[in-house]
Amino acid sequence: MKNYKKRNLNYFILTLMSIFTSTIFAVVLQFFKGDVLDNAIAGETKTTVKYAILLIIFIFGEILFYLAYRLYKAKFIVGCTKLLKQDIFKGIINRSYVDFKERSQGEYIAKYVNEADAIKSRHFEMIPLFWEILFKIIFVSVALFVLDWRLALITILLLTTPLYIPKLLEKRLQKAQNDYLKSVEENLAKVNDWLSGFEIIKNFSIERQIIDRFDESNLGSMNKLLKDLNLGAVSQLITTLISYLSYFVVLIFATWLVFIGEFSAGKFFVAIGMIDQLSYPLISLAEIIRQLVAIKPSCEAMDKFIMEAEGARQGKSLLKLDGEIKYSNVSFAYPDGPVILKNFNFFAKKGKRYLIKGPSGCGKTTIVNMILKYYYPTEGDIEFDGISIKDYSNTYDCTTVVRQEAILFNDSLRNNLTMYMDIPDKDLIKVLENLGLKKFATKEALDEIITENGFNLSGGEKKRICLARALLRDTDILIFDEPLANLDDITAKKIEDILLSIEDKLVIIVSHQFSDEKLQFFDNIIDLQK
Repeated sequence: MKNYKKRNLNYFILTLMSIFTSTIFAVVLQFFKGDVLDNAIAGETKTTVKYAILLIIFIFGEILFYLAYRLYKAKFIVGCTKLLKQDIFKGIINRSYVDFKERSQGEYIAKYVNEADAIKSRHFEMIPLFWEILFKIIFVSVALFVLDWRLALITILLLTTPLYIPKLLEKRLQKAQNDYLKSVEENLAKVNDWLSGFEIIKNFSIERQIIDRFDESNLGSMNKLLKDLNLGAVSQLITTLISYLSYFVVLIFATWLVFIGEFSAGKFFVAIGMIDQLSYPLISLAEIIRQLVAIKPSCEAMDKFIMEAEGARQGKSLLKLDGEIKYSNVSFAYPDGPVILKNFNFFAKKGKRYLIKGPSGCGKTTIVNMILKYYYPTEGDIEFDGISIKDYSNTYDCTTVVRQEAILFNDSLRNNLTMYMDIPDKDLIKVLENLGLKKFATKEALDEIITENGFNLSGGEKKRICLARALLRDTDILIFDEPLANLDDITAKKIEDILLSIEDKLVIIVSHQFSDEKLQFFDNIIDLQK
């Protein structure tokens, strides 16, 4: 979290300067109140008016600088939160695909929304508030010493007692906070999972069962929130009771000073005002410390989460393929799982087409996933133009993969095709026409919005748009994983013809559905069943 505060240091300094000045005005005007009262009692009209004018000036000064404090504080909080959310999103996007799949999408959403907001409210917001309260405590304490050193010592000694309460409850506060945030992650993960299977829920008419499970999960999460809030309430109650008890003791002492003639009415009025200004800040400081203590583990965990993905794409990237990919005696097995590939050898050359076929679970997708560095061979090696894949940090810049499931974003057709790269419309229209998508091959159609995952398109249209996107990217390696799945015969044959028309690329197709009469157009067919 230090990095975010450092990058917003200018706003933080302006925040401190504003509240520093506002506090000075607030403390000094307390003395003017006493002067106004004493001179009014003494019948000094001219002097009373003078101090009244100064009092008004200082009141306006306090208000204006406090407004500046609030404005700069808001800029500081928003600036830190913006950078935090940027880094959370980067920390998700920069992960490798395998690392990304280790967590559910609900967990990532919880970090981006709930945990980030908790850090904002319990850390970034508390820091300026801490300094606001601290300045007030320091200046009011100094002012009390100016007024009467005995009163100052008694006030500070008694009113600072509540500050130790959060420290005594530190471990319980942190545990309650962590338990709540973890339960929110788990709840969001389940909600995300249920929403992903919305069609299944409707089809099987299990709305009631899902709602019951949600209620159970939500209840657990809310119970942990209640525990967190209750613990905070107990801490606050103890702090408040001690503060008020201390306040009455100080008030009695100030009254005694009046009785023995050491305090005038004005000084008593100033003293009570000072004690009021000190008691509330000390109660607030205890709560601020409680918040900072409770959120500390979450801040540390968030820093670790963000750092996990740092440099994920750094290093040597495979930019192009001049010749071939070579699998040499490659074996692969998932952790604690059976061997999927054993001494697999495969030679694929740029400009050629290859078909990998075989029954489900035989390792077809694993073969292409190793090209993408999702997995490393258990034994053997994979080489790109004679260089081991281990020497590259990633192969994304040279490889485009089109999966069985068509993934489209809730954005314009143009952006779904270009993936936010600068590609002329004429090139987009040409590719769409070549793929038989003439109704989309106009500038007007390119501006049309595609709903999430292409819900407003047919299955064949989604497949061909994803294919167009892959062709427009123009990388040396093109991988198509089950491109004919869930298509009618007419659309499947069109897709087959398009795939077989690709030239000057290394084309690898994973499929068990290709038409027998078109198998002759492949340069090599790898049948893993054999």
